Amino acid sequence: MPQVIFLSLFLGLITGTQSVELQVDAAVRSVRIELGGREVARLDKAPWSARVDFGSELTPRDLTAVAFDGEGHEVGRTSQLINLSRPPAEMEIIIRSEGQQPVEAELVGRHRLHKEPTTAKLVVDNTAVRVGRDFRARLPKVDWSHPHLVSAEMEFEDGEIAKRDVAIEAGFSGSAGSELAPMLVMTNGKKQPDSLDGCFSAGGSPLRATAIENGDAFVVMVKDPVTHPRSAELRFDSGTALRILWPVPRPINAPGEPTAIAFPQSVNHGNVSSVSWLLSERLSPPPSATEPRQFTDAVAVAAMSSLERGRRRAVILVVSKAPDRSLYSPPVVRRYLEDVGVPLFVWSADGPRPDLAAAWGTIDDISTTAGLQAAVGRLNDALTRQRLVWVAADPLTALKAEGAERCGLTPVAHHQAPKS
Repeated sequence: MPQVIFLSLFLGLITGTQSVELQVDAAVRSVRIELGGREVARLDKAPWSARVDFGSELTPRDLTAVAFDGEGHEVGRTSQLINLSRPPAEMEIIIRSEGQQPVEAELVGRHRLHKEPTTAKLVVDNTAVRVGRDFRARLPKVDWSHPHLVSAEMEFEDGEIAKRDVAIEAGFSGSAGSELAPMLVMTNGKKQPDSLDGCFSAGGSPLRATAIENGDAFVVMVKDPVTHPRSAELRFDSGTALRILWPVPRPINAPGEPTAIAFPQSVNHGNVSSVSWLLSERLSPPPSATEPRQFTDAVAVAAMSSLERGRRRAVILVVSKAPDRSLYSPPVVRRYLEDVGVPLFVWSADGPRPDLAAAWGTIDDISTTAGLQAAVGRLNDALTRQRLVWVAADPLTALKAEGAERCGLTPVAHHQAPKS
């Protein structure tokens, strides 16, 4: 029952060269690391780690580790999504064996903001197993020649909970569950088809769509901490929640971990809040005038946030006259939003901004009541036309989906494979 487990969990936006560390079972003799299906490293001894170049683009893809035995046969694999929405905290279950029998489980958790785990639970089938302070547990003596489900929960100091299920039997271990991915589409205003059969495909193969929904919408607004007072009491359509993300970076450090960059965010505001009130919201305590603003980076983070839980969505950037000290360029971030299917709306509260058109495309001037009303109307119209379709596919395949013209449902994502 050889295992290969990622100790490096990439929960945020990732580019550049990163260290990838693995936990490898004693029966494994070599490991191949693939990024987006292309081999990027080959390991045959400890330490089971490699430096991997993720490139300069915020490309959504999978990172895969494939384990082989001494005869070159594949004996295990594990994958994680890169640059796609994932929970703030995740966990792996490492199974240790003696004499081909599983005897111990170790829970290894990672938090996007480097929070520490506090408690954990472990269940084998329906039986609770005691977990020690070191997050290890002795497994019960059962007949491992038959499959058993090992389930775990780990709670972190900020209250986030990571969950993991692993199916184990002699000679095999793997994640439990099936793939069902949400896909954002736009309607063309015509009657929706009676059946979704044949409406979507990816790579020439049909995708089975199981449902179409018109649920709640979620909008993330990136704005400077300063106020933008407006008198118009405009609102987004009902069922729209909105979060404010301020583009003021907050580095978070932890021993042995890469520095994480977080941006302060508000709670989710419902439809009780007018757009004018949201534009005037300040960050408290306010940042100093010398603190850098990273508008473009914040847009990428906002896009990832908008993908949470699969909802109709959009990101609003309210441009500012403050300098943008971002690590990424607007073209890189705009391509990322196109890749993952997040519509972007750019507003200016300071009048027309032709100087930013090359970077951000169409910019709505909201410096007047009429301009703000037109911008909100355009956003509301886009949200009204959005639908969520659930397809039987992994998230990356869903991003590559194409829609049949007869169905009147066009996928929003335009994911392109990265250039090798």
